[in-house]
Amino acid sequence: MMMKLSDVDLLEALERPESAPLREMFSVRRVARGQGIFWPDEQEDLVLVVKSGRFRVYLSYGGKEFTLAFLERGDIYSSHTGAHVQALADGEVLLADTRAFRRRMTDLPEVSAIMVRVLGQMLRSTFFLIEGLVFRDSNTRLASLLLEQAERAPTPDPDDSIDPAGLAEMVAADDAPTGTGMTSAPGDAPQHVLAAPPATPSANAPATPRPAHAPARHHAMPSRVQPGSGQIIRMDLTTEQLAGMVGATRQTVSTLLNDMIRSGILERVGRGAYRVRDMDRLRELASA
Repeated sequence: MMMKLSDVDLLEALERPESAPLREMFSVRRVARGQGIFWPDEQEDLVLVVKSGRFRVYLSYGGKEFTLAFLERGDIYSSHTGAHVQALADGEVLLADTRAFRRRMTDLPEVSAIMVRVLGQMLRSTFFLIEGLVFRDSNTRLASLLLEQAERAPTPDPDDSIDPAGLAEMVAADDAPTGTGMTSAPGDAPQHVLAAPPATPSANAPATPRPAHAPARHHAMPSRVQPGSGQIIRMDLTTEQLAGMVGATRQTVSTLLNDMIRSGILERVGRGAYRVRDMDRLRELASA
């Protein structure tokens, strides 16, 4: 399930000297995290190119949201698709009138060729999305999304470690419902096959209460990251928004993520951020 629309960086083409006439058509707009850019009833017909930041394209109906794709540096999008576009981080976008952009493109065959590649990859992403929703269960869809994000992530930094301060608070905020969760989708039932069985305490052993001031406990992590793993997935999404990307409920996605953490596939390193500890096992889940 590919959630980034394209591997083609249109911004690189626009920055070339021969693209100056096309580049001059765009105006720069700064956007803040959480700010919306396009809406289904958008009146202006605009072309958008992401200069910096990260954006999500999503549908919304009856208080429910379904994320279709991410937009990142160099991605292009249009305002007349009927979808919402929202900033996941502070950034900048380039905006131009669609009709003027179309006319100018005929003078720049190189940009036209890049646009064809972008549209082709967008179509491919759409087919991946439909295939995942129709033929895969929520467990496989989530693993596929995490795998796709991990494979796009930068080379792991050995110094990029967990920040224990505030992690419990971020986890609680991540898992708290906001009232806009997805309804159940086909294959939405959690599959508790990822986690290793927990140690069984003695029947006569009394339960030890946790002091009220003690921090919340989280799943213990394996001592080492498997070769070829270690990538940090930074989704910048709440659990509920992540559920909207795979057509599942927040509760289901939270359960599946916790299963992956307990089994040593993932490690939570912050709000909406996970370290892949075992890429091979994540690939197995994605291809199931």
